Amino acid sequence: MHLSRRFSELGRTNAVAAERARLEDAGVLLTDLTDSNPTHFGLGEPAALEAVARSTLRAGCYEPDPRGVPAAREALAERFGGSAADYWLTASTSEAYSWILAVLTDVGDSVAIPAPGYPLIEPLAALADVRTLAYPSHYLEPYGWYADTDAIAAAAGVCAFVVVNPGNPTGAYADGPTIEAVVAACDRGDGALVIDGVFEPFAIEGKARSLAGEDRVVTFALGGLSKLLCAPQLKLGWMRLSGPEAALGPLRAALDKIADTYLSVNAPVAMALPELLELSDGVVQRTRERLAVNVAAARRILGEAPYRVRRCEGGWTAIVDVPRYADVDDLVLRLMREAGLSVHPGWYYDLASAGALALSLLPEPADFEDRCRRLRAAVDAFAL
Repeated sequence: MHLSRRFSELGRTNAVAAERARLEDAGVLLTDLTDSNPTHFGLGEPAALEAVARSTLRAGCYEPDPRGVPAAREALAERFGGSAADYWLTASTSEAYSWILAVLTDVGDSVAIPAPGYPLIEPLAALADVRTLAYPSHYLEPYGWYADTDAIAAAAGVCAFVVVNPGNPTGAYADGPTIEAVVAACDRGDGALVIDGVFEPFAIEGKARSLAGEDRVVTFALGGLSKLLCAPQLKLGWMRLSGPEAALGPLRAALDKIADTYLSVNAPVAMALPELLELSDGVVQRTRERLAVNVAAARRILGEAPYRVRRCEGGWTAIVDVPRYADVDDLVLRLMREAGLSVHPGWYYDLASAGALALSLLPEPADFEDRCRRLRAAVDAFAL
């Protein structure tokens, strides 16, 4: 049977992932320093499931609306701005991306994405037969990350610019020059701005900055419930559309057509959204407190030369630079085989630095501190 080339291109396994699978199959217990599943670390809100259970009874009468349950969209508008008519509910932010690609691109078109960046947009683009063009960000200690505005200005012929706010895994909120450069590029090339704000509330060493509601160019602002509630099992995403009114009519019609075709949103979760948004405030606050404690621990243990913890304005990930005693893949493989530690090398996220590793900031503080100490002890031992 013929397998689509999309899947043959997406199915490559790298040496790090292959070795992890081999060790796990052999029964080796690995401590995953990259685990970003909040349900593993007690960060969820039990009342959220109770709210969904209560809404299940109200979902017995099916009243489909392409854009999603009106009360849910009204709650989003009240909290995040705009009007209920500006919002579409989706099954996830990944699905929102796929809708945007379907609306904006034809086969072979390009979208501009940040690098470093989370390896999600590329496979979604590949499934849509769309190419990605990376615009880089650079790190300057101690100030943090800045986007290459010259590269943004030079990007030509792209249908959309994606801005992840804050970046994942960089944790950097988009600054004024970056937004101005992207808006100018979109205006010049008749492209759209896509803002992924799923980590926006989780400020640590920076100040959260919302970009939703940009109206100089066509803008899709994405959000999601699973991050707000630290509950990846409660999938619900949304997009807010804004921009010059003359351009929005055809986009609204196209999004309505896609939404009506799939009708993919789970009604009980959508009906519970107003209550779930209220519950999310406490979850976000508790999670931010943990993130801050863990970043401080990382700096105590891994923050002095020859180690370095990069500035982390927000998000759930810290980037740590370790001494370059060996090729980073060799280091990661040794950490798994000899120390039982699984960690992502920076190149997973297009980080050019050879000694960069990405660590999840979600574990309970005592556990996180132990993981940092084990990582340092192992890397130090490799130097002997």
